[in-house]
Amino acid sequence: MTCRHCHEQHPNYFTYCPKTNGVIEKEPFKHTYATNDFCLSCGTKNEESGSFCSQCGEITIKRVEQKTTFNKVISETLKNVNVPNMGNIKGQELKNASKEKVNFFKNNPLFFVPIVVSILLIFMFTFIAKNSFLDVVTADLDHEQSAIVKAIMSDPSELEDKIYKESGIKLSIPKILSLPSLVTVVHNVKAEWNVVLDAGFTNNSIHISMDNVLFGLMLIPFIALAIGGVIYGILARKKNWSLYQGIVYSTIVYVIVMLVVSFISKFSTKLGQVETKGLFMIEASMDYSALDMIFSATILSIVIFGFAAILTYFNKSIFEKLSYQVKYVQYAMFSVAITFIGLLINFSNIYFSLDKKVLESETVSIFSSIYMGTWNWICTFFSKLHMNTSLDGFSENITYSLFDNEKSEVYQSYFYNSLFEGEKYSLLPSFILVLITIVLISAAGYILYIVHRMNWKECLIFAGMFTALQLMIIYFVNIQLDFAASDGYIQFSFSFEIILTALLVLIVSSASFAAGGYLRQYQLKK
Repeated sequence: MTCRHCHEQHPNYFTYCPKTNGVIEKEPFKHTYATNDFCLSCGTKNEESGSFCSQCGEITIKRVEQKTTFNKVISETLKNVNVPNMGNIKGQELKNASKEKVNFFKNNPLFFVPIVVSILLIFMFTFIAKNSFLDVVTADLDHEQSAIVKAIMSDPSELEDKIYKESGIKLSIPKILSLPSLVTVVHNVKAEWNVVLDAGFTNNSIHISMDNVLFGLMLIPFIALAIGGVIYGILARKKNWSLYQGIVYSTIVYVIVMLVVSFISKFSTKLGQVETKGLFMIEASMDYSALDMIFSATILSIVIFGFAAILTYFNKSIFEKLSYQVKYVQYAMFSVAITFIGLLINFSNIYFSLDKKVLESETVSIFSSIYMGTWNWICTFFSKLHMNTSLDGFSENITYSLFDNEKSEVYQSYFYNSLFEGEKYSLLPSFILVLITIVLISAAGYILYIVHRMNWKECLIFAGMFTALQLMIIYFVNIQLDFAASDGYIQFSFSFEIILTALLVLIVSSASFAAGGYLRQYQLKK
């Protein structure tokens, strides 16, 4: 013990300090006062916690030690309690969750089959479209010319052997239309080709940049993902799988596979001096935008695969189920449905107007309908499509709108005389196409009246979602093709006015949506 007078240590059996004659006490502590539960004199219970006994009047206050700190209380009361480590708990939870997921996938081997089917269908459809395209390109060529074109675009080995036999020069020609490359460009991924020919006395280079040119081929992932979504919706309903979790996992798998395909599509080949006997050197390379692939694969899988899965899963009760969902999910679903129906109407309208004899291919007719049908759909919102062509400094700009009857001679010559034999290609008049769009949006406002209740904020939220979807389509259909050689430059593009189109779509969609709501409100009041 420590003497509080001289502050020296003494044995714990000392009562007095041998130096100061002071009483040695235990560790000093503060005191407070509390009331006894029972009187120490008569034993009566202290019901009122009073200072004096209600029976005999004796004092019931006692002197007790005051607890000075919270830590002291904790250390005295919980010193034998083992507090678990939160990091270990979280780690264990993650481990258990991962184990549960692995076990789920083991017990449900068909879980990823739908998205795998979609990916396989994309490759199969792309292969069919590739062969159809080659048949169209080589339709007017003789057998030898046709073989050369097909070799350059599809399988260059035959052409490489031919050049080696005739000139003794061994070349390595890149596969321009390899299947991974085509699967990449069907997602509207920006592609760039660079070719350099160095013959010693001259140096020629070609740079080709292609952005969204093959938009029509996006029908391939649309169909493939829709089929996969239908399969997942059926399996999820039968096996009681989580619908939205499956869409998320399928999207992740699809994006990863497509990203890997885009990396495989890249190639670089160099021909050295030895192989070409010192005559020349060729260097060719191809690059794709990984960022574009991530964006397009994510959007397509969520919208197409997810939409098809949800429709199949809920089946006839889709509208009933939607009434229990978050309103923003309902707005998004109706935006996608309206856009899909509108595009389908415009596709069909163009397709049945085309001159199939001129196009010489059913595949080309379908893709041409997709291009012009999509442009028509955007133009139903009073937008304008601009076509720009530049050739070695000379440029021409052509503007097309759905209600513009005065087209330029170039535009009229190509689209009218070649495809439609001079006839106006719309089976349905322009105002009918616009009216159909307004009716579709108004129907959504009518059906969703219980949700938005004619709140203009809600109407604008729906219109904002619908507008965002149309801007995404515009992003996919804005076409850019640059062809730059050492002796010339060619540029070709199709584009919409983004800001003007966004404002017009927002106004038309919000007004039409509100009109449908007003009709429902009027009927309910009546």
